[in-house]
Amino acid sequence: MSAAEGRPRCRWGGGEAVLRARAEAAGYRRLLRARAAEVEALRGAVGALHRQLEGLRDRRSGELAKY
Repeated sequence: MSAAEGRPRCRWGGGEAVLRARAEAAGYRRLLRARAAEVEALRGAVGALHRQLEGLRDRRSGELAKY
């Protein structure tokens, strides 16, 4: 008995097509998780840059007040 004969048959017919579709979906899920992590990292970087900009604005305002 071959491995294919031991597997239950898919009622839709193309068991291999279903497996390929599942593998493809898993690949897309991995890609989505990676992109979500990148987005979170970029949000952190943007927040840090905003804080840095505020610090520079505060310092400039203090320097302008001296003059």
